[in-house]
Amino acid sequence: MRSDSRAAAASHPSEGNDWKKASSAPSVAGRVSSSSQGKRAAASGLKRSASTLAGRVYVEAVLNRYLWLPGTPTRTSRHDRRLARTLYEGGVPLAVVQGALLLGASRRTFRAESAPPLPPIRTLHFFLPLVDELREQPLGADYLEYLEQKLLPWADGKAERVAAAMG
Repeated sequence: MRSDSRAAAASHPSEGNDWKKASSAPSVAGRVSSSSQGKRAAASGLKRSASTLAGRVYVEAVLNRYLWLPGTPTRTSRHDRRLARTLYEGGVPLAVVQGALLLGASRRTFRAESAPPLPPIRTLHFFLPLVDELREQPLGADYLEYLEQKLLPWADGKAERVAAAMG
């Protein structure tokens, strides 16, 4: 990962976004399950294109936040990139996706120490139920900023381990 990607991943995602905006659209997981439906809708021009500058910025913001989180991989897969594009094309607000990422990572990171360890998160798809949860019941911006600050030491530790492994 390039250093500018790491800087972008560590930057605060809420600038210009309203954490409280959430759509009442149907479940994201239900829409993602059938790629042929997405292709038909894209062909008919009903969805936004992820090939636009806004689409690329959205996809990169989602993937950078995902990589920044503790307990996630150090690089994305093509499936992660495809899901980020699907979320953009489906009109899921970036603030909702980033909030779901923060909430999911926080729930895993700050669980009881006596609980058995969980396996690492291997895919962005892990967060889809949380995207749906936040679309139904959004969290406040202050709470999401609090979660981000709580995760910062773990994310910094991950970045240091990645940097040490690279060089």
